[in-house]
Amino acid sequence: MQTDFGVENLSVSTMRGVCRQVSEDLDIFDSTHAVRPFDVLNASDSLIYAIPFWPAGTVFVSVVDPGVGTARKSCVAKLKNGSYVVTPDNGTLTYVVEQLGVESVREIDETVNRYPTTRNIHIFHGRDVYAYCGARLAAGVIDFEGVGPEYPVDEIVMAPYIHPEAKDGVVTGMINEAPTHFGLTGTNIPFPWLKENGMDYGDMVHITITHKQDVILDETVPLVKSFGFTEKGSVLVISSETATVMVAKNQGNLVLDYKLDFGPDWKLAIRKA
Repeated sequence: MQTDFGVENLSVSTMRGVCRQVSEDLDIFDSTHAVRPFDVLNASDSLIYAIPFWPAGTVFVSVVDPGVGTARKSCVAKLKNGSYVVTPDNGTLTYVVEQLGVESVREIDETVNRYPTTRNIHIFHGRDVYAYCGARLAAGVIDFEGVGPEYPVDEIVMAPYIHPEAKDGVVTGMINEAPTHFGLTGTNIPFPWLKENGMDYGDMVHITITHKQDVILDETVPLVKSFGFTEKGSVLVISSETATVMVAKNQGNLVLDYKLDFGPDWKLAIRKA
């Protein structure tokens, strides 16, 4: 399960309880409850980070739902790798569709797959629809067809964002993570694109981080395999654990030092120095 509820939240406990009522044999795990509130792209990024490292057939429940209780669809997506995502269809599936692939998608039939005693409550579908339906699917109470009616994959809601681009030796993309704990600044730029555009380990590269029209960081830094190839406190470019371009500071905190954030207003450009 992943949500934007925060690390300490009783709501997660009730979601777990609903799952256990469906089946006490279910294995239930937390992925993260620190998705940025209401940020469906951050939710999508968290999903593609975790999904490839879990067994096929795993059911992922994602609850980032600023439109809870409205007419947006509640759905279960069957992925091409055999896993499932239970989520509001509000943009959360954007990166999942593009990077992992969705085989088919079904709208949750709430006349069947909704916790029976909360039908007059409209602000907590995470507990009442997604956890309940996800648990029923994972426990084999229903199969995928039992979720509800199928609808076309190309009708899945896609959220807008800055797509990575490469032109004339300059690679650009969106900053899509900027956690404050270590201050590692991640992007959606595929790391192999650097070599394809003349940049390799040991090179000096020029990076520019902008927020809207404001330049926040504009430096020449080393492109290295890991933190220890630079001096303590040095800014560097590395590959993230998901093989995307990441900017960091060795034993420092780039995010706090430069007050960085993430999302479609934040952009990184990189070229060989």
